[in-house]
Amino acid sequence: MDNSISKKFYNFLSPNDKVVKADLIIGFGHFDLRIAEQCALLYNKKLASRILFTGGVGAGSGDFKNPEAIEFQDYLINNYPEIGTESIWIEKESTNTGENIKNSIFLLKEKGFLDSIRRIILVATPSRQLRVYLTAKKLLPNMELINNPPVSSFEFDLDLHKEKGINFKDYLLGEFNRIKTYPKLGYNCSAKIPQELETLYKKYTNNSMDKKMKIDFKTRLKELK
Repeated sequence: MDNSISKKFYNFLSPNDKVVKADLIIGFGHFDLRIAEQCALLYNKKLASRILFTGGVGAGSGDFKNPEAIEFQDYLINNYPEIGTESIWIEKESTNTGENIKNSIFLLKEKGFLDSIRRIILVATPSRQLRVYLTAKKLLPNMELINNPPVSSFEFDLDLHKEKGINFKDYLLGEFNRIKTYPKLGYNCSAKIPQELETLYKKYTNNSMDKKMKIDFKTRLKELK
């Protein structure tokens, strides 16, 4: 699969909305430190008065020594000291996107802050942004959600993942598959899938990979019944 095809999947998975003032910024844990950077930039533009970092140690942690949320907080302390720790909340136990949202909701309830929130800016690594949004929409159906991943490009993220030993093109296909199948598992809301991407997915996904995804999906579906 050449870069021009992979880029189509990347663009679909990386929505970016017009940003307006919100009540909260949530940065979703990953080895991509640009997430913390983007949250800091939004905060300093006064687009929200509080940042919540969510993430423990999971598949996307890379070579972090600490939970993702702690790594993000440390990044801000070292690079944006004007953002006081009192403006940063930490959720450091979650290991997947669903837990990111659920544990964040629990934390916000504990802080007595959830009922006062009407609008949240979601910041994730670009290729995960759509799934983060759809998961948040499932668990926070009445919340206004704004997508604002770090400014990037397919080429940059390809190199970023290559440095971590990750085949980014295969990762994009797997992420696309999650967008298609997770709604049936109750994990997130459904998205309108462009027919072009459906066709390309079938063309460029080898039979063994596609079969494994289907087996994993059927197994998980049985577990939930």
